[in-house]
Amino acid sequence: MKRKYYPTAGVWLALLACVLAGVLAVAGQARAEPLRLDGRDRIEDAGGHLERLYDPDGSLDAAGAAMAGGWTALPSNLSAGFTPATVWLRLPVQVDEVPQGGWMLRLSNSLLDDVRVYVSRSAGNEAGNAPAWTLLGRSGEDVARRDWPVDYRSPVIQFNPAQAGSYVILVRLQSKNAMATRLEVWQRLAFDNQSRREGLLFGLYFGFYLLLICAHAVFWLVTRAPMSGLFLAYIGNCVFNEVLSLGLVQQLTGLPVQWSDRLLGVGICFSLPIALRIAFRQLNLAALYPRAVRWIEGVFWAIAIGCALLVVSGRYGMGMQPVQSLALLVIVGFTVLAAYLLKRGWRPARFFALAFGVFYLSVLIAFLRNLGVLPVNAFTEYVSTLGTMLHMLLLSLFIVGRYERQRRIRELQQANLAADLARQHSHWLEREVALRTAEMQGEIERRVALEGELRTSLDKERRMFVEQREFVAMVSHEFRTPLAIITTSAQQLGRNLTAPVEKSLARCANIRDAAMRLLALVDEYLTDDRMREPRAALRMTQCELPALLADLASEYPPGRIQCAYEPADPGRHVLDCDAGMLRIALRNLLANADRHCAEGGAVRVAVREEGELLHIAVSNPGSAIPPADQERLFQKYYRGQNALRHPGAGLGLYLVSSIAQRLGGAVSLTSAGGNDPVCFSLSLPQRRPV
Repeated sequence: MKRKYYPTAGVWLALLACVLAGVLAVAGQARAEPLRLDGRDRIEDAGGHLERLYDPDGSLDAAGAAMAGGWTALPSNLSAGFTPATVWLRLPVQVDEVPQGGWMLRLSNSLLDDVRVYVSRSAGNEAGNAPAWTLLGRSGEDVARRDWPVDYRSPVIQFNPAQAGSYVILVRLQSKNAMATRLEVWQRLAFDNQSRREGLLFGLYFGFYLLLICAHAVFWLVTRAPMSGLFLAYIGNCVFNEVLSLGLVQQLTGLPVQWSDRLLGVGICFSLPIALRIAFRQLNLAALYPRAVRWIEGVFWAIAIGCALLVVSGRYGMGMQPVQSLALLVIVGFTVLAAYLLKRGWRPARFFALAFGVFYLSVLIAFLRNLGVLPVNAFTEYVSTLGTMLHMLLLSLFIVGRYERQRRIRELQQANLAADLARQHSHWLEREVALRTAEMQGEIERRVALEGELRTSLDKERRMFVEQREFVAMVSHEFRTPLAIITTSAQQLGRNLTAPVEKSLARCANIRDAAMRLLALVDEYLTDDRMREPRAALRMTQCELPALLADLASEYPPGRIQCAYEPADPGRHVLDCDAGMLRIALRNLLANADRHCAEGGAVRVAVREEGELLHIAVSNPGSAIPPADQERLFQKYYRGQNALRHPGAGLGLYLVSSIAQRLGGAVSLTSAGGNDPVCFSLSLPQRRPV
């Protein structure tokens, strides 16, 4: 909080203190309203109708207490904590009708030492006389159980007035335990029925605990699980404290207060370190803070033993108050620690928050009731019982489930160990077999290697044979046509030397075209042969691409080859490559485009730069390339359906692809024709390939 808010907060706190003081003053001066008993309601709660008086030395009798000042109205039932003083309760009663059997005054605390109930007619004051007080009965642990007015687990006094009217009931209370109790007024028949139902419920309640204890005893005897044995001690201690706190053992056995208080006190003292160890184990804090866990357990055992000695020596309040206060601190500490561990993702904290959260909340409510912070009612009396029951059930399920998980983990580890042993034995056998068969494997490997060499040689021979056959077929087919043209044209020139010049020039052109075709075929084959040599070095030189394209375009009719450059400066398009190989690649691309371009059409060459790459796109309008041919265009000796109508050896595009790879570039079909022209793109680096 910022300092500037301190004055405002101080003013509000002062106002709140004044309001509380005023409320307490009014409450101290107020008189409790009489409790009306009309005979129709089976049970009446005296809460809200009681007045309280402290008698520090216990010297007052009923008349003296009634006449004493200092009576304060209670907003609910009595909750005075641990006090050595005698406490008087005053209950004004207006009896309209007396039912059969009268009423039973029931105090819910079974551990009260001395309970005395007095009654007087309020009408005595009208005559100016002091009222006469009659002792209705005495009960409590200081009285032997056989002398209790009503055989019940907590003090019960019968109130059976002779006639209707106004009465005042005084209750004198003394106890070494916490002075917290409810005062209920029951009709006799309703109280008897409630006693039978309560006996049945307690039978079911403790039957559940007995079943749980027996089940875990058998489980511990079979498994010897440490957590199960600790849980047996934990649940046994809790049940022991519960039956003593409810007064059931005292009612059934007549156990005197000297023993019952000491047994209960010692049980409560030792329940603190036992519950602490259970919480440590469930949270698995030893894995996080081993030294702190050992130190805290030692301190708590020392405190428990010291408080138990105080209880045994007769100083019950001195022994119980530190234990209960320390238990509150433990609850707060474990709650904060569990929240911190949950934030860190600690898995055991998830179940702890569920099982111990319910238990801690119920115990906190019960302790605050005993210390006088919370009022006494049915909820605060039985919340610890229900919370403990649910806590024990969840913790039992966790212990059994945890043991089952650990058992499965152990079985898995054993199975893995057996598998490891089997694998080790298998590896040993494998090594033995490997040692025994080493020579055989070596011989097999040598034979396999020899067989591989023979297969490689055979495959090479077969491939060479296939290539030779294909070459012979190509030569016999492709060389025959130009040679026939040359022979025919030469014969025609020889027979008719006086033929017109145009015919002679045409025949000479035919001879020249056929010779150029033969030369191209020879160049393609020789280039392919050179490309297959692994040690063939590139003849790198500066190649001006525009000049090379212009030279190649001169071999075609004017306008047949049209070149475009981007940027337009042709002087920038200089490549560092093997000019001879590049010339063959470009000539084959142009020849391929010219071969499939219609008469009168134009082959377009587009040159553009993109980073360090130079893209040369050669396109021509022509028939679309079928999809089946597109994947095999760059295979050696492959000719597609469109190429069958034109002469060729099937080496052109194959050589373009091989040369592009050797020059560090690539060639691809960028358009297969149809709506757009057929286009091949050759991409080359402008720098020297590594």
